[in-house]
Amino acid sequence: MPETLWQMCVELQTIQEKILEQHGELQEGDLEALQSWNASVEAKAENVALFREHNKSRIAYFRAIEDAAAARRKACEATDKSISRYLASCMSAAGVKKVKRDDGLFTISLVAGRSSVRIENEDKLPLDLVEVVTVSKPNTKEIKSRLEAGEEIPGATLEYGDDYIMIRGGSNA
Repeated sequence: MPETLWQMCVELQTIQEKILEQHGELQEGDLEALQSWNASVEAKAENVALFREHNKSRIAYFRAIEDAAAARRKACEATDKSISRYLASCMSAAGVKKVKRDDGLFTISLVAGRSSVRIENEDKLPLDLVEVVTVSKPNTKEIKSRLEAGEEIPGATLEYGDDYIMIRGGSNA
């Protein structure tokens, strides 16, 4: 007896094709075989679905770990900025421009801040200093609607994704 769901489905399909070749006439044992394989496929599909649910819980667990790690990283980055501002403030207040470790591991230099532009009111800027950006984006909803209505649209076609499963109940409810 096949062990994988795929093998079971292939065997079930073989039985169904045999019945179709016989124009729907069942030979002795066909109905029992069909029912047996259907039951086997259903049981195996249930087990695969249970594994999927378990795997989804693992995904949620790892996502939570990733979110917690991202939060910790952001906190460390904020601490790093705060420490850098603190050190710069202290060196500036003391009039110290450079600190060099005796072992040469690193040197700390107080560097003057860089200039940057702060836009206070974009509407008041002269037009020659404003870059106009034009964005064109296909209206996919309208294109889909017209294609489904049978209209031919150059540069666009309808495509269909792979069949997929939907499991209702459990953590999806």
